[in-house]
Amino acid sequence: MSTHLYNQFSTISSLRRFNFDLLYQFLLPYKDYLCSQHHFRWTDNLLQFPYQDLANILAEPDDEIPELLHNGIFFIDELSTPQAAEFIVQQLKNEDHTIPSWANPTNLALYTWLLNPEILQVTHPQLAALRPRRFEKSYSARSALPDLSKERIIALEDELNNWFDSLNKGRGVQVIHYQRNGIISFQLRHGDLYKRDIALKNNGQTKRIVYRPKRYDFLDYTPDECQLKIHSDTKRENKVYRHLIGKYCFDDENFFLVGDGKNRYTLEPIRDIGREALICRDIDGLEWVHLKELHTKIPEQDHYYEVFKSSNHCLFDDWDSIGKRYRDTSEFVRATFLIQVAGLPRARSLTICLPDITIYERRLEVDRLFVTWMKKRLFTL
Repeated sequence: MSTHLYNQFSTISSLRRFNFDLLYQFLLPYKDYLCSQHHFRWTDNLLQFPYQDLANILAEPDDEIPELLHNGIFFIDELSTPQAAEFIVQQLKNEDHTIPSWANPTNLALYTWLLNPEILQVTHPQLAALRPRRFEKSYSARSALPDLSKERIIALEDELNNWFDSLNKGRGVQVIHYQRNGIISFQLRHGDLYKRDIALKNNGQTKRIVYRPKRYDFLDYTPDECQLKIHSDTKRENKVYRHLIGKYCFDDENFFLVGDGKNRYTLEPIRDIGREALICRDIDGLEWVHLKELHTKIPEQDHYYEVFKSSNHCLFDDWDSIGKRYRDTSEFVRATFLIQVAGLPRARSLTICLPDITIYERRLEVDRLFVTWMKKRLFTL
């Protein structure tokens, strides 16, 4: 097993970043296990605490490590980031918990685990939903707010349980919903088919394990756009989610339709106004926008496309020196932009695929800024 599996727990320097009182409280229930490990000697003294021995144990846990301790170091390590802290703080506020002013992301994750481990367990898949991914989009004929009462959600979970169970994926469906920036998001947890694997123990022996993997699917509903976006593993799951969300949250299982024959986006501003289409100085929070890649379709030749990629920073810079290379009759079908958001260490990508797909990192602030920029530059119809 490789070392430094959990970055926040595998070195002396990272362990010293934790508030000692919080770390002590976290480890105390597992004192007997730690003391059973080679060289570890428990002490209440901060100056004499065996950080190096603790790092050696947690960097490469053995098969006897208590499950709750293992879960704790996993979730705390995964959620010790500024992005995770945004979600954790919001969840703590929702549950009327006190938020310590001194807590950096690492200590906030540890503090929250001690307060209520379920908060981190819920936050972890929420962050996964923000990673760049493709969503299937459905639209409704009218804008409406969903009924998210406890009774409706339980009924939705019951029918999903029956459906997944019929596919030999077990029960245990959980539906969590939350709102951000005018978007109502759903997180659906469910099981998968049983999986058989062979595990290698630290002593070199092997054992066969059988388990049911856990899966998360994500849905975003935007009432202002009458749009439902679904990310799951299969088209079949998308269809079931679409119908059941309509049935239980809108009293109409046909509330959402796949597509509607309409273009949601256009790339014509690139052709019509050129570099001016990249202006962002009227949007607080954006520093610059570059056109990195453009895909065009040749109408005269079926299934023939041309792809232009910038070898520098922006295609317009390349075209200024060598002239534009796309044909006047070409249809613009896909474009990728690099956008620098103030305060972020690197630029983020935004891809628009006609007629109705956008691909970008779903972060709270990035989402709002990208949508605003597309509307102001007339990429949104």
